[in-house]
Amino acid sequence: MRLIIILASFLAVGNPVRGSIGDRLDEFQECKDDCQGSLGCNGLVDETVAKLGSKEDIYFSRAPSLLSNFAFWDCESNCDYQCQQIITQMRIFEGDDIVQFHGKWPFKRFLGVQEFFSTIFSMANFIPHYRGYQLVYQELKSLPPHKKAHSLLHNYIYVAIMGMLAWVSSTVFHFRDLEFTEKLDYFFAGATVLSGFHAILIRLARFDNHKGLRKLVSGIVALIFTAHVVRQYLDWSYTYNMRFNVAFGVLQYILLLTLSVQNYNNLKSGKLPRKAQYLSRNTMIYHLCVVPAALVIGTSLSMSCELFDFFSYRWQIDSHAIWHACTVLPSWKLYDFFIQDFRYMNACDGITVD
Repeated sequence: MRLIIILASFLAVGNPVRGSIGDRLDEFQECKDDCQGSLGCNGLVDETVAKLGSKEDIYFSRAPSLLSNFAFWDCESNCDYQCQQIITQMRIFEGDDIVQFHGKWPFKRFLGVQEFFSTIFSMANFIPHYRGYQLVYQELKSLPPHKKAHSLLHNYIYVAIMGMLAWVSSTVFHFRDLEFTEKLDYFFAGATVLSGFHAILIRLARFDNHKGLRKLVSGIVALIFTAHVVRQYLDWSYTYNMRFNVAFGVLQYILLLTLSVQNYNNLKSGKLPRKAQYLSRNTMIYHLCVVPAALVIGTSLSMSCELFDFFSYRWQIDSHAIWHACTVLPSWKLYDFFIQDFRYMNACDGITVD
């Protein structure tokens, strides 16, 4: 469920703002100077530096042309990467702690990927949203022709689309961390939070029964996102970005829990569908009340991976990657809840079409 990722990921955003210990190490800065001088990153090879590197048994190399041309590993960024690895291995040999550089752990490139496991798990998170898109679309197609424009299902389709775009952006960002890919990841993450907030708000307040109110709410949410992007474009701020996403993420979870309670009260009061779509009242309570509450609780607990922020240089995996892995199942169950909730609402009071 991409929305919780925003809440936790920005707990770690402060790292690049404050800087990292590795960035400030004298040996790291000296290593970068030696590497850039040895390889002639500025267009001129410093022969003295090049010879010094060979005496120290440190050999710098340029990135393979494939990485250089297609993943934008230029001379400077490749020297930065090599020195991260050199300093990290020196610290491990000397028994010192591994430190972060530019707010990230010193991952080794694997198959050209900068953060292998985070990239793989980001790709895995795309699948539930693609499946969710297919589920909602099939549900929409199953309605009678004159009822296919139901706004609730369309909103869920938008959530799935934003989720797919967000995880594609996350995949690209973890494949290669650049300023552009970082901003793309954050913007689509914000769009995912807002699309989920919008869809659940419309469902909870039943604005789908009021065309004017529904369009007003949708317009306000679209305006909020536009203003958010413009504000960040003019003056990028990690702190503001964090506050924006946390605020709407928390609101989204409050709405989801409120919907869970609302469904529970309706079921307990005897508001049951006439058609036998469910095996029992308890089964309905599970699908409509327990599942959404479990999604909020489970994904919130998964944030502990970010709070404990660990990294294994040997296995090349960190808490952020494990956290990505923990979000696949909740995203899968989210769309199951959307469908079950829609069918329950439909069975109880029918579908309202504008």
